[in-house]
Amino acid sequence: MQRTLTFLALMTLLLLAGCKTTNGNNKPAWGEAYADVPVPVNYEAHDNPPFKRQDSDAGKRIYGKYSYRSTGEGLDDAGKVQEWFKAELPNHGWELMVEELDKEKGTMAVRFKKADDQLLVSLAPDKRMQGKRFSVLVIELNPKFS
Repeated sequence: MQRTLTFLALMTLLLLAGCKTTNGNNKPAWGEAYADVPVPVNYEAHDNPPFKRQDSDAGKRIYGKYSYRSTGEGLDDAGKVQEWFKAELPNHGWELMVEELDKEKGTMAVRFKKADDQLLVSLAPDKRMQGKRFSVLVIELNPKFS
């Protein structure tokens, strides 16, 4: 009987310890975003696509891709988000190269350059068909040209 009680107490402790390690947050680890690429305040870290960042040992930026999701009600206006980036990124040394906007689909993409780096910022609705929809903002540094 005592062995059973000891076993149950041990299992309970292990279960509680396992729950505490996640802190109730099952989101994957999200790395550090680029300091010179601000995003609108109504966006939070999102894991689709997953966060990726690669820098050289000397600190040169090689590649990075991360995403945010809108926190407001419904989908964001792609034109307004595009204009925000066109106004804000030059304040951080980025020069506008190319822009695309499809108001019907709610998508936009802008490409900037800064020294040896190129930056692609894109916005699109999430792929959900039901439930609360949101906009997904993807930041990609030094993307491959397609």
